[in-house]
Amino acid sequence: MSMFLHQPHLAADDLFSALRVLFPQTQPMRSTTTAGVEVVGVLVASDRVRDVWDEWRGKHGETGWWPYVSRMSPEALTSGGLLWEGVDAAVLENMVAEVVCQDHDARAASIVVSSFLGSTDPAYLAEGELEEWLDDYDPDRLAPRLSPAIAEPLPGTSRWVPEDPNTWYGRSQWWLHFVPARGGYEVPVMLPGLIRTGNGTHYLPSADDAALLRRWHEQWGAELYFASGSYLELVIDRPPLDPRSAAQAATELMGYCEDTVEDPRAAGDGMVRSTTWTLWWD
Repeated sequence: MSMFLHQPHLAADDLFSALRVLFPQTQPMRSTTTAGVEVVGVLVASDRVRDVWDEWRGKHGETGWWPYVSRMSPEALTSGGLLWEGVDAAVLENMVAEVVCQDHDARAASIVVSSFLGSTDPAYLAEGELEEWLDDYDPDRLAPRLSPAIAEPLPGTSRWVPEDPNTWYGRSQWWLHFVPARGGYEVPVMLPGLIRTGNGTHYLPSADDAALLRRWHEQWGAELYFASGSYLELVIDRPPLDPRSAAQAATELMGYCEDTVEDPRAAGDGMVRSTTWTLWWD
């Protein structure tokens, strides 16, 4: 038995049978990646998918399967080269071992610093430009520019899973996938290439995705809700409400996905303090 791969408490056959009973009109589907990771999925009505996701993430401790919403079926996900090629069982074991053993806070910090240094070389900035650059990238300098602390989180609205089938991404049903993982932060490692873009603007290895997602999970209760290609959405149970924490989250999000968080001040006063973080890469 693997030392590092997560072993779910509920067998895949039992999960599949339970979903067949609960969703008799939309029979579940199962598929397996080249590395042997089984993905079980079921179609859920758009107006119910958030509630069903909430219910099953609440059961994660007893099932060992993490649910997330997707636009595609398990079979479509695991075939056609959508996931990274060349990841067999041995490679996956090493990837998961790296994630389990890594200092995720230190790795997350390194990712953010590397991103900032890669965006602009401070050595080529004039003195005034350097100060403006630091105002955006240093949480201690950003925090005084944010709004005062608020008592309650801002309401978060999903951008990628709308209930209205007439909207751009709207549809009457969504796939709810189940993946054997310790938490949502581990899903990008179990399904390497799940978060990716065609033009390479998201270039991080899965272990980096996992490091940031786990840090945000522990700091602010961030949970993986939706993932499909260049689109990612997190549900935030304890969003940062005070300026210093919001500044920290805003700079980390900008380091991870500058395509979305171009203005850390706007993000720190808005999305960061809400219950939904929506990210996308151009």
